[in-house]
Amino acid sequence: MWSSFRLHSHSLCKRQAARFKALLVNMSSLNQGCENWRSRLFAVDANTSLGIPDPFYFTCANSSHHLPSLNAQEWPVLAQGGSAHSVCITTPQRISAARLQKALGQKLTQEVQGGCKVLRLLSYQPQDPYGSLQGGFLVLNALSCPSIQAKLQDLLGEYKQHIRFCSYQAGTEGGIWQCLWDLNGEGKEIERCRVLKVEVPDPSPLVVNIKKSALFYKLEAACSVLQECSTIIPEASEVLKLLKDARKTVNSEKKFPVIVIEGLDATGKSTLTESLKYSLRAELLKSPPECISPWRKTFDTEPTLLRRAYYAVGNYIGAAQIAEAAQMSTVIVDRYWHSTAAYSIGTEIGGGVPNLPEYHHEIYQWPSDLLKPDLVILLTVSDEERLVRIRKRGLAETVEEKELESNRMFRQKIEEAYMRMENPGCIVVDASASKETVLQHVLSIIYRHCALAL
Repeated sequence: MWSSFRLHSHSLCKRQAARFKALLVNMSSLNQGCENWRSRLFAVDANTSLGIPDPFYFTCANSSHHLPSLNAQEWPVLAQGGSAHSVCITTPQRISAARLQKALGQKLTQEVQGGCKVLRLLSYQPQDPYGSLQGGFLVLNALSCPSIQAKLQDLLGEYKQHIRFCSYQAGTEGGIWQCLWDLNGEGKEIERCRVLKVEVPDPSPLVVNIKKSALFYKLEAACSVLQECSTIIPEASEVLKLLKDARKTVNSEKKFPVIVIEGLDATGKSTLTESLKYSLRAELLKSPPECISPWRKTFDTEPTLLRRAYYAVGNYIGAAQIAEAAQMSTVIVDRYWHSTAAYSIGTEIGGGVPNLPEYHHEIYQWPSDLLKPDLVILLTVSDEERLVRIRKRGLAETVEEKELESNRMFRQKIEEAYMRMENPGCIVVDASASKETVLQHVLSIIYRHCALAL
C-alpha cells in the first residue's frame, strides 16, 4: 500500500511539475508577446472625409524608448470625452490576413456607426518592418458612449484568435494609456502601457504596406501570392497558366520602339492610341491584356494584396505580348506599369498630395525584371474637361475610376504619382486641345525620342 501511495505521489508530482512548467511557458509567451507589442510602431492613415488630413504615429512605453508621452490634447476625441479602440490582425498567413482585414473593415464600417470613425491602422517592429507588418483599424468615437467597448468586444469575439484588441484612455496627468484586452469570456484587461509620440518614421508603415501588398517589383513576388490563393480562388491558377504560356516565346531584344500612353480616365488615351496606330503603322496593345479580363470581376472584389497581384501578373503577360509584337513593328501600349503603380500609391496613401512619398523614392522606380518601354507619354486635361468627357461616355466601370469622379484630391494624387515615376519617367502632354493638335504634338515627341523617320 505504501509503495502504491509513493507511486501515486510520484505521478502526481510529475503532473504538477508538468502543469507548472506549462504555466511558466505560457507566462513567458505572454510576456514575450507583450514585449513585442510594446516595441511596435503604429501608423494611423489619413482620411480627409473623416476629418483626419494627415497620418499620425505612436508607440507604447518601453525601457528602450526615450520619447515624449502623447498628450490627450493631441487626440481630441479623448480630450472631449470620446473613446478610441484599436483592432490589429495578428494572423501570420498573408492571404487570410488580407481577407480578414477586408471583412473586418466592412463589418466595422457597417455596424459601428453614429459618431464613430473607422481609420486604417498599420504597425510593425522597427527592427523588421517588412516581416512584422500588421494591418488593422482605429475606431474613434467622438461621443460619450460607455457601451461602445462592449459592442466592439461582442462584434469581434468570433475573431479573437486572430486579432489584438486595445482601448485608449486619457490619464489623470494628461497622458494616454493603451489597454490590451483578452476577448475570452467577459473580457479582461491584460496589460496597460503609456502611449508615446513618434515623428514620421523611416520607413513609414504606409510605404512598407505598399511595397508588401500593393506594388510588386518582381514577377516572382506577384506569382507567389496567386499560387498561395489558388486553393480558394481557382481562377488564380488560370492566370498563372496564361503567364507560363505567354513567356515561352519571349524575346527581350526589341527591334522596334515601344511607346506607352498613360493618363487618367477620359484624358483621350483611346482616341490617341488608335490614331497613333494608323499614323505609325504600329501594333496597338492594351494593359491589362484582354486575355486576363474573364477574371477581372473576380479579383476586383478581393483584398488589395490579391487584386494587385492579379494586375501585376497581367503586366508581365502583357510584356510578353509587347516583346513579341516589337519584333515586327512599333508598338503602342494603352497603359502599362505606371498606371498600376500610380493607382496603387494613390489608393494606399490617405489624404492629399503632401502625404505621398518624396520625389526619387524607390517606390517610383520601374521593376528591374519587366520589359521597359522606350517612351512614356502622360496625357492630362483639366478637371472640368474630364467631367465633360465622362458625362458623354457614361459612368466608369472600376471602383477606382468611380472614385476619381467624386474625389478631386484622389485625382491629384494619381496624377502626381504618375509625374514622380522614374526610369522611365513620363513626358506630360496637355490633351485639352483638339484631337489633331494632340496627335501632331505627340508624333513630334515620338519622332524626336525614338528616332523614327518622318
